[in-house]
Amino acid sequence: MRAPRARPLLLLPFVLLLLLAVVRAQDDCEIPGPRQIATRVGLIGLTVSNYGDVGNYLANPSQPSCEYPLNSNVEHMYHGGLWIGARKADGTVHVSTAAQDANGVNEGEELLEFESYVNPDDSCDPENFVLEWSNSAVDPNYTPEALSTQHIQAVFDDSGQPLRKQLGVKVTMRALAWSPPYADDFVILDYAIVNASQSTLFDVYVGFWNDNTVGNTTVTNPYDDGAAEPWNFWDDFDGCLGAVGHVPEEYTVPSDPDIWMMWERDDDGEEGLATSWVGNRLLGALPPVSPPEGMPPVSYHAWRFRGVPEEDSTYVDEFEGELPGKYQLMSDGGFTVGETQEGDYSAASNWVQMMATGPWPVLSPGDTIRTTFAVVCGADSLGLLANSRVAQLAYEDGFQIPGGPPSPVLQAAYEWNTVKLQWAPGDTVDADGNELPRDHPARSPEFHVSEITGEPDFQGYRVYRYQGLDIEEDPYSVATLVAQFDIVDGVGFDTGLPPLNEDGRREFVDTGLRDGLPYWYSVVSYSAPNVEEGLPEFPSGFNENAMLVFPGPAPVATSSAGRVTVAPNPYRAGSHFDNPGGEVELGRKIWFLNLPPRCRIKIYTVAGDLVRTLEHEDPVDGKIAWDVLSEYGRAIASGLYVYVVENLDSGEVQRGKLVIIK
Repeated sequence: MRAPRARPLLLLPFVLLLLLAVVRAQDDCEIPGPRQIATRVGLIGLTVSNYGDVGNYLANPSQPSCEYPLNSNVEHMYHGGLWIGARKADGTVHVSTAAQDANGVNEGEELLEFESYVNPDDSCDPENFVLEWSNSAVDPNYTPEALSTQHIQAVFDDSGQPLRKQLGVKVTMRALAWSPPYADDFVILDYAIVNASQSTLFDVYVGFWNDNTVGNTTVTNPYDDGAAEPWNFWDDFDGCLGAVGHVPEEYTVPSDPDIWMMWERDDDGEEGLATSWVGNRLLGALPPVSPPEGMPPVSYHAWRFRGVPEEDSTYVDEFEGELPGKYQLMSDGGFTVGETQEGDYSAASNWVQMMATGPWPVLSPGDTIRTTFAVVCGADSLGLLANSRVAQLAYEDGFQIPGGPPSPVLQAAYEWNTVKLQWAPGDTVDADGNELPRDHPARSPEFHVSEITGEPDFQGYRVYRYQGLDIEEDPYSVATLVAQFDIVDGVGFDTGLPPLNEDGRREFVDTGLRDGLPYWYSVVSYSAPNVEEGLPEFPSGFNENAMLVFPGPAPVATSSAGRVTVAPNPYRAGSHFDNPGGEVELGRKIWFLNLPPRCRIKIYTVAGDLVRTLEHEDPVDGKIAWDVLSEYGRAIASGLYVYVVENLDSGEVQRGKLVIIK
């Protein structure tokens, strides 16, 4: 484990940034409660919280737990979080945990031993709030002091525990995610741990616990206990890789001799729909740990669900006698892999893992230690190793990921079978005609200045399109490159940039689409290679501005411009319209088209019973989808239905009929 390079002159701007961010986001300084945020700029959608845990128990279908690739419905983590163990001055041993073996959200919350930090003397203390920043110049959370494309920061402590169990530690977590394609397969979790008590802590260990689980939520359902195909927790393989000289040779990686990473994959890959791997790599610890002579600096343990020790330290079980506690597992130098006398850790099962490093012999009041992990994913074992190595290099380089111009912020407009993508090119002057500083975010993307060379580096745009609701692989491997634009400068293709529309925005028009079907679009910026500096092309990331659109008509003000129509009509459940690939259903949708900008749609049975009300208010999109469910979320029977569309601006009413066939 190597130390990262220092980031100079960071402290003062960082403190000022905290104050500015809180003033902007928390005008009244009301103390927030638990907050969960998901990373969404790279290929991993990882939920992190201000309680020290990660993942969301697969309890929220609208927010990923640890989804990879993002928007694929392939999940990789049930729950995870930080463990800190130490000996107190009175000789007792305690472990504060952000996550333990738990069956669901309610049980997990009861076991939480960290909670969001609150300064009782200052409700406006910046550390009371979860902060979200970005180093992407076009992001609304942009700040030059952000370390990554999405930089989430939260502070938590263990003050919620009974006093006798408190270690008195306060933790600042930084969750760092990047969008460039060479750094989008991992999220770094950096923990700064302060002894906030008045007593010295001894023999401190820090670990990361996780209950990883790999599967596809469209195949096995974790959100419904009564699902016909419930989530399968019992078919995962787990293991760990360790540093050369500390673990058996077959569990080392000669090309990466200092690696410490626990991993998991699904046994059968759910028939090819969940074949990716997930890992948790220990990137480093500062100051360096001091293990006893002959002991490795890392302990790794796996156990089947419900196998977590019941106590922090050694305890006696009625049936099994004396058992190690959590602290003993963090500190014993264990490495539970393969077939051992304790059990067969190579079998598929519902595994839970914990990897810890230490000890720091003494942590005095006010002192800080730092431990950094990465949540890493890959298409296979080799991809996992390669991606984890990039995370290690990012850590060792002070979290510096080289980048080029950011992706532009996209807007979409619609016509029949057509999508119009629009974005601002950036500028060199402000509204008053004054020259903008070279590092000003308003210059991006086309007037972006490289942080490496100090010179403009924008070269062009690439437009990607993917037809489908779920992106089941790396988007660059499945999306179609529908257009590439390159500035005319003698470098590259010299195709020129897309034209500016009357609003001064770049515009790309994609035609020949199918109204009502889902399409993902991304416009990626890229820099020119710099031969003199030996720099390659730096592209921005697909998910930095990826947007899901459904082509259809623009809104119409009156019926004279065309009547409201319904497609498909008749609607056949499971039709090619819903399911263009003929395999996985994309979700039932009936589209109302040619709508006014503001209108209300009511759907009735022929007997006059109200089935559903839809509200539409959109100045650029003249359609809305009905999920073919009633007002109460119930399935709709086959039959004839009547719809009434009221124009909320003119009062005009249109009526029509639709047929549902199942």
